[in-house]
Amino acid sequence: MSGGTSAVPGPDGQMRLVAGDDARASAGSWMARGACRGTDPELFFPIAVTGAAADQVRSAKAVCGRCEVLAHCLSYALRALPHGIWGGTTWEERIAMRMPLAEVNRKVTS
Repeated sequence: MSGGTSAVPGPDGQMRLVAGDDARASAGSWMARGACRGTDPELFFPIAVTGAAADQVRSAKAVCGRCEVLAHCLSYALRALPHGIWGGTTWEERIAMRMPLAEVNRKVTS
């Protein structure tokens, strides 16, 4: 990672330290430009990702789909692994995205 660290507010309002690109593009800059600003935060925290909650997940992802800071948000979410919909992905999708990266890192360092 490049750059320093920065405190970024998480979905629960608690501050979290992040490093690299998100530190340089502070939370105040990219989060403030998110398409989710002004949207009910509950939309991005469904109680499940299947069944009746699937419509809520699709609605949240539709907001993300029109967002100019989607890449910043996804980058943050892949590092911090917050719950909810971030960067157009669910927590489960981000875990799946990280698994192949962990395998590559293991092979490179072995």
